[in-house]
Amino acid sequence: MKTICFFSSYFKGDSLPYYCEIYLLELKKNFNEVVLLTTKKPNVSACNILNENGIELFIVNNEGFDFGMWSKAFDKYPVENYDRIALVNDSCILFAPLNRFMDWVNTTNADCYAISESHAISYHLQSYFMLLNKKAILALKNHFKQTGIQANIGDVIRKYEIGISTTWLTNGLVLKAFLSNNGYQGEFSPYYYLIDAHLKQGSPMIKKKIIYSSYRKDELFTLLRMNFEIDPKYYLEKIKQLQGTHLLLSYEKLLADLPQQMSTFEKFMYRLKKSVFQFAKRLLRK
Repeated sequence: MKTICFFSSYFKGDSLPYYCEIYLLELKKNFNEVVLLTTKKPNVSACNILNENGIELFIVNNEGFDFGMWSKAFDKYPVENYDRIALVNDSCILFAPLNRFMDWVNTTNADCYAISESHAISYHLQSYFMLLNKKAILALKNHFKQTGIQANIGDVIRKYEIGISTTWLTNGLVLKAFLSNNGYQGEFSPYYYLIDAHLKQGSPMIKKKIIYSSYRKDELFTLLRMNFEIDPKYYLEKIKQLQGTHLLLSYEKLLADLPQQMSTFEKFMYRLKKSVFQFAKRLLRK
């Protein structure tokens, strides 16, 4: 079986972040070819790591977000010749091997696979990790040609994040997610709302912004409404308990990659507001 993984990544400076290196090396164990899509050439040390592990580097202009990068990869590579293509981005930190996910893929009948799915706005596979079989590859190639690169994030979400799943379903393709939302179809992103349940189910990755507290200001109110725990130590400890000796990375090196983006005071204010909101919510229910 001929397989390839397109890994889109944006990083500051010229060093390859530790979490990206770990992710790429694990992807190389599971796909014949792995291509790092990024906007600038990393330093010599990073290039040596890529070369030593047979990971290709494809430099592209910064436009169209992850789907813009993947669209350019679909233009460059003969995607119709591959049996499987994985589309992955660096918004998550991979902390455990992909074995369980890949075993599930190999024993599950579908055209498109993802780590998770969502019903927010409309049903779709969440695009931080998707794996496509032949029919889905060809449908996406056609979708890229028809839709083009979208500069506005709202258009990317509507036409690609959600739109491509709609296109696949319209073409009669079967979409499946590794993690169950246990019937949840509410307004909140299941990635955050069901994070504890997903980790217990065996998710091998976690959103980077959860570990580095790099939330947008407009996200915080939604998070406190869902009673989301914002302390990264809570998740790091839970991952350690669930994974044991299967951890792929060092927490010390991981936390050295980036500083915490929220101050202690900002985290305190978030917890205070969350407590007030949840208290008011309970009062209204009475």
